[in-house]
Amino acid sequence: MMVNGVRCRRKTYDRSIPAPERKARPPIRIVTNICDTYTLNIMKITGYFVLSAALVLLLAIAAGCTTPQQTPAATQATAPTAAAAQATYQAPVATASAAPTADLDTTIRVKFNDLACINVGDYLGATYLYPDQQFKLEADNPGANTINENILFVDENDQLALRQVKPQWDVVKKAWTYPGVVPLVQFNDITTHVEKTFTIKDQHKYYICADDRKESGTIDITYLVPVKMTRL
Repeated sequence: MMVNGVRCRRKTYDRSIPAPERKARPPIRIVTNICDTYTLNIMKITGYFVLSAALVLLLAIAAGCTTPQQTPAATQATAPTAAAAQATYQAPVATASAAPTADLDTTIRVKFNDLACINVGDYLGATYLYPDQQFKLEADNPGANTINENILFVDENDQLALRQVKPQWDVVKKAWTYPGVVPLVQFNDITTHVEKTFTIKDQHKYYICADDRKESGTIDITYLVPVKMTRL
């Protein structure tokens, strides 16, 4: 039978009346409805689950409390990388030294078959040059189809003597010579750029002379002979 939606089984117990009383009373039957309900079983199962969950939770909490916490690893100082070192430090770059500026950079105006000189002190701002001073003298040809002049660097005395003598060709040395004159520097028959480094020996006034007195004839032409002199 169904009781409150629960299936129950009926059990009947037959309790007989003792013999003396059987005739006076009819037999009594006691019926008891016993319901083996599923509700009780479900409650028991649910209780087991709740108890199990509580035990698991307690174990988890206990494990969390006893598990040692990991301390954060100490930060290690990182060594600077090569790229960082390169970014902060660079080897000094060697730069090409600029060529020294000439202290004298001009032209000598010389006529065809003639001699012309300039005073070096007027360009260097010093009346005299002194021993052990070093210079570089440069000269060039005035241009194509012009003259092949001689350039001489002489002191004041030789500059005066130079005006009294003309160049003479030495067949042995194959060079122009000037009797009685000792130039400190001499370039012969310049056709292209020439230069020479030298040292002053004596204190004097000095001159640069362009000499074209090797020609024959007379032509009224003036040439500009480039010369440079640099203090070293």
